[in-house]
Amino acid sequence: MDNSIKKGYDSLMDAHAKSKNDEKLQWVLNMAQKYADWCGTTRDAVLEAWEKSRSYSWENFYQPCNQPDPEKMQGTPVMLYADWRAKGTRLYGPDMTDWKFKCPSCGHVHSVREFKDAGVDEELAFTCCSSRFGLGGRPDCKWTTGGLFRIGGVYVVRPDFVPVLAFDFADEEKQ
Repeated sequence: MDNSIKKGYDSLMDAHAKSKNDEKLQWVLNMAQKYADWCGTTRDAVLEAWEKSRSYSWENFYQPCNQPDPEKMQGTPVMLYADWRAKGTRLYGPDMTDWKFKCPSCGHVHSVREFKDAGVDEELAFTCCSSRFGLGGRPDCKWTTGGLFRIGGVYVVRPDFVPVLAFDFADEEKQ
């Protein structure tokens, strides 16, 4: 086993040794295997990535809101981050500020540049309607993929194997 990957597994086992929560440990190992199968990698690679990004208690970090079960995301498209970046680049070019997204609620199209120019965190352009920040769209639309209803467009699996529900690209038909 690669030393860097072993560190992730060892880190998890050290945290487990302090609490002895065997049921939680089994859930983590099972979920890591599901993500490995889903993303075409190994369980150890998933554990290493999760442990690198964990900055608080393992029992609070490992839970369904942070590692949702891939089987329960059925019907929602899933893309690895590298594939999502390639698609955005193909549609709009390599400058992410030129990328455009469509709100699934009101249909308003906004660009990352609009968020940047308004001083709003650019990463919110992938997950929030621009009208939330007074940047256009239906004034009463405050849609976000992180709300009560998980309706977006696509789950983008980040390099740390955490899925983020993102809006669809505005120009899907350009593919």
